[in-house]
Amino acid sequence: MTRTPLDPETYLANLTPAQREAVLHLDGPLLIVAGPGSGKTRVITCRVAHLIAQGVRPYHILAITFTNKAANEMRQRVAALLPNAGVWISTFHSFGVRLLRQYGERLELDRNFTIYDQADRVRMVKAALDAANIDNNRFTPETIQGAISKAKNQLLTPDKFAGTAKDYFSQVVAKVYPLYEKKMRAANALDFDDLLLWPALALKNDQEFRAEVDARFRYVLIDEYQDTNKAQYAIARGLSVDHPNLCVVGDPDQSIYKWRGADIKNILDFENDFPDAKVITLSENFRSTKTILAAADSVIVHNRQRKPKPLHTANAAGGPVRVLQFENGVEEAEQIVKRIRAAVQSGQRRYLDFAIFMRINALTRMLESAFIRQKVPFQIVRGLAFFERKENKDILAYLRLLLNPRDDVSFERIVNEPARGIGKTSLEHLTSYAEPRGLSLLAAAAEVDKIPAIKGKAATGLKSFVILIQELQKFLSATPDEVIRQVLDRTGYRKMLKASGEEEDQERLANIEELITAARQFHEEDNSRTLADFLENITLASDVDGWDDKQDCVAVMTLHAAKGLEFPVVYMVACEQGLLPHERSLANDADIEEERRLAFVGLTRAKEELNVTHVKLREFRGQINYTVPSMFLSELPHEGVAHEDLSESSNRYRAADYWRKETSAASKEWFDAGLDLATLKRQKERDGDGPGKSYREGMTVEHEKYGRGKITEVSGHGALRKIKIRFTGGERAFIAEKAKLTIVGKI
Repeated sequence: MTRTPLDPETYLANLTPAQREAVLHLDGPLLIVAGPGSGKTRVITCRVAHLIAQGVRPYHILAITFTNKAANEMRQRVAALLPNAGVWISTFHSFGVRLLRQYGERLELDRNFTIYDQADRVRMVKAALDAANIDNNRFTPETIQGAISKAKNQLLTPDKFAGTAKDYFSQVVAKVYPLYEKKMRAANALDFDDLLLWPALALKNDQEFRAEVDARFRYVLIDEYQDTNKAQYAIARGLSVDHPNLCVVGDPDQSIYKWRGADIKNILDFENDFPDAKVITLSENFRSTKTILAAADSVIVHNRQRKPKPLHTANAAGGPVRVLQFENGVEEAEQIVKRIRAAVQSGQRRYLDFAIFMRINALTRMLESAFIRQKVPFQIVRGLAFFERKENKDILAYLRLLLNPRDDVSFERIVNEPARGIGKTSLEHLTSYAEPRGLSLLAAAAEVDKIPAIKGKAATGLKSFVILIQELQKFLSATPDEVIRQVLDRTGYRKMLKASGEEEDQERLANIEELITAARQFHEEDNSRTLADFLENITLASDVDGWDDKQDCVAVMTLHAAKGLEFPVVYMVACEQGLLPHERSLANDADIEEERRLAFVGLTRAKEELNVTHVKLREFRGQINYTVPSMFLSELPHEGVAHEDLSESSNRYRAADYWRKETSAASKEWFDAGLDLATLKRQKERDGDGPGKSYREGMTVEHEKYGRGKITEVSGHGALRKIKIRFTGGERAFIAEKAKLTIVGKI
């Protein structure tokens, strides 16, 4: 196909001198240190266009980033400049999948392998623990799976890991790891880490393979290089031996994934790895106001592991960064949501202009309640939760088994879904027959007549299931949505849900119909996409890939998920010691630096308004504690930062005066509780003797959300006074002075 020559001005126009220099660099290693909001995606896109304009075949270009969302955006930008360019743009894991499917036979791997998600991996670890006769009471399967994952990211195979196992836990992992791998190979399954480990080891140990792949990808561009782990680093180096045209883009100040193996030294030591590398710094920020940028810069300069760069912007100064203090987590959530709703109702903003960031997902609970109470639309970004619903996981398991008949995990999930009379005992007999013969459960089911222990309805059910799978495999060449329709109809799954009179089952049916829509849209975006591509896309999705950024609602997410995004207005909540920075980091300077980088990422997501919040009293993990503001708040500059105390206890002296007049004696308990004047009056009218003191064990109370319940426990004093109530739906705990309860039955 003859391609129309590309005019360089179509991609060089409006670039800064530093951006232009990065785009025009052709051969040899290149390090682009790109500060937040500095237009790095634009630079990568224009660089791809320039390579093609200089005669480089798209076939020889590989661009890698870290999320599907970022990869899709990059594809769209390249397509806008060069329609049908054919450049390979993907995430590291997707690249690994395609490489393994393409070269599977050479690597002694069945290319129809299944990619197991976290739940499947833990299940396989449990099976390996059983095989090793190890009691999992001391170490959970999740803990052992995490250790195996860490080992793979360090390129440690089972035998190499065993050589490093010194303590008892490592020795347990060393026993489980090879059994886990054996079971994974038997199921023709790979986990997330294998998608990096296998290519990395192949590039390192098979020079013929390395040379072939290196020749294919002569120009490699890697985004977010500061977040690469050892396996990803090995892949990057393996692709850049004969053709060292490696361009990496990143920012040491935004390296935030040490917990999953990322090594900041990969970017800090790039010039040692490639002594002739050209280094270009992009320090102009196009996103944030001067005030926001100055605040973020004032924090990050306290780190030592970095490449210093002067952040600057031509944007307006903007309003001050606001540090807001609230009394407790409930007030924090309520007031933030009220502020958002007021801004939208005034016509100044839309809900999608707002984002709320926190260090950990557990902090979203109070925000959810506040959004619901105030009827403000919101979306919590926690990955593709839609695909985690039982009914959708069932259908996806059918699809996986069709592609990979050795996938025992999927077999066990669906063999009796819908019911076919195949119980736990029959499956145990089937497993006992399959394992010594090296058979998959599906293959063993085809020989059920040879298993005397399985008879009657169970035997008939297994036979019919084998025939069903064989019939469905005839549709594998159809579009993903058509395969799903066939599964629903031929398995009886749709009929089962339709026949049910339960409202929940009708909702499940609606979810499955939406699954069909998702599969159809996925195929329509690129009609070359197959069923295997659809399953891969779901399995490899990150948290942010599940976020609908077109929906008019407030985005709520962790700071890690916020990486790469931007919003007009940002709230960073719970900026307190032990939360940000996280308590696990407080004893180690390197970990503190990573937490500071995480704070820096959050601060620099804001375009126009930045609000940072903390509270005096936080209920977390079942405990109520007084807090200490985050050390990072003390690192903010004095200029351009406004501190606001919105806590109720800022008026507690007035409250004490009021109570002295009313009772002729100042109440220290009221004073310590930190209640404002209005709260005192409400409590006095309701209780007559102090905050929450009217509640007693055995009382029947009414709650506006949970209904009627009985108080089972009252504990603590003053602001720490708590009550537990048993409702129909379970037991709940409340802060007594804040509980919105009506007493309907005293003891």
